[in-house]
Parts: sequence; structure tokens; C-alpha cells
Amino acid sequence: MLEMLYIRSDEPRGVRLFSLAADRAELDRLQAILAEAEPGLAEGRLADLLGVKAVDATRVEVFDLADLDDFGLMNYLIKANGLPEEALEPDRAALDALSGVVMILYPNAFHRQELTLSPAPALTPVGAWDEDIPEIEFTPLRSEAAQGQLDDFVAAPAPQLPRWLWWGASALLIVAVLAVLAAFLGGS
Repeated sequence: MLEMLYIRSDEPRGVRLFSLAADRAELDRLQAILAEAEPGLAEGRLADLLGVKAVDATRVEVFDLADLDDFGLMNYLIKANGLPEEALEPDRAALDALSGVVMILYPNAFHRQELTLSPAPALTPVGAWDEDIPEIEFTPLRSEAAQGQLDDFVAAPAPQLPRWLWWGASALLIVAVLAVLAAFLGGS
């Protein structure tokens, strides 16, 4: 389970959601920072908002919830971020009531550093949820062609080009070189 403000160095997948008190100019400024962000830790406005020395801006999203139109924040967290609906259900009312600008902080935004966030007053913690990682299931194939071991397999040798093709290509190359040489020496 993710803690809201404490970041572990071995953190699993998931998201932290914050409400951000920002006017249109501040939102545009933050989105410009995110659009130009390069992977790696950097100081600046995003780090200041989170109350840390540096953050990887490629692991942060800032947007106005109105941009989600009818899709909704719950759907966005479930379908775009892989969060289990069951984990979000207790927070549904709070998530549905949110409006304005939000910030999503993804794992590894601090490159496996252990630290505690000290959000600026403009940033209000909303929640932190783990991503749903489905179990991998390998169903055996029923076809007879799928039976057996791979180490029984012997690859066919790569097809060989006929020797006459190599001799012909070499002869054409020699003729081309001689023609270029003759044109060069004849033109002097």
C-alpha cells in the first residue's frame, strides 16, 4: 500500500493524486514545464510544489479535470492508470466531487530515493493507490504441434547463394572499376 506523503525507495506501481490550487496561467506554466521535461531529477517549480529538492517531471501529470469531459477521473485512474476499481471505490465520492486542477505523481518520480513530501499549501493530498498487477497465467496449448521440447529442434541451415553469383558480382565490380579508371585517365 502506498503512503500519501512518504516515498519508499522500493515503491511498487501506483499513483498519488493531489488537488492543485492553480489559475489558468499557473496551469499553462506547469504544463509547459512538463511538455519540455527530460527524464532525470530536476529542481524547479514542480519540486517546490512537492516540497522536495528535485523531481523527475516525466513522472508527473498536471491537468484540469474539465479536460477529461465525460470520461471522468475515476475512469481515468482505472483505465489509463491500471488502478483497481475496488481500491478506488471507498474514495469515489471524494473523487467525483473534485474539480479544478489535479496533479498525479507516478512511482519512480524520485528515482528510488526514500523521502517525505512536504507539499506547498497550493497542493492538497487526495489519495494514493497501488496499481493492479494481474497474475500471469500460462495456459498450455492443446495442439500436438505445441508438444515436445525446444531442445529437440534442429534449425535448417541457412540457404547458400550459388558460387556463380559471387563470381558474376565480382566480375561486374572489376569491370565497373576499370570503366571508371578508363574514363578518369582518358579525360586527362
